[in-house]
Amino acid sequence: MEIISQMTYLSWFAIGLLFVLAEMFVPGTYLIWFGFSSFIMGILVSLIELTPIETLVIFALVSGVFAAIGWYAYAKVLNKTKVPEKYKYLNDMAGAHIGKVYNLSEDVIDGRAKAKIGDSFWLVEINEPLKKGSKVKIKDVKDGLILVAEKV
Repeated sequence: MEIISQMTYLSWFAIGLLFVLAEMFVPGTYLIWFGFSSFIMGILVSLIELTPIETLVIFALVSGVFAAIGWYAYAKVLNKTKVPEKYKYLNDMAGAHIGKVYNLSEDVIDGRAKAKIGDSFWLVEINEPLKKGSKVKIKDVKDGLILVAEKV
């Protein structure tokens, strides 16, 4: 607590600058809000004298307000950003197969079979008793790995 009581406005500005600079090296966009909060604390500390507890509470509240503003602003930006259709499944390999038709590489047993897609075999869940070589259309992905299909 003694350290906090000895902090001047320059200390808060230096901390704010460190947060803003660290934002350039750390992925994400959250440190900058703590930097802005530190700048506000530097202004407050230069205007009024605060106890260490008051300083910590005000810093926490100001940080929470800036974090909420940042969360709201980035949510608005991300909701307006449209991903081109060709990049829709860039990091979702299973989702990229939705709507495509494949041949089963084995018979359906207990509602599951495998289909060779590219150079690998994918687990396909289907509720119809189909034989090896039957065509199925992928309609969904279950648990991120199991392709849910229907008979073509």
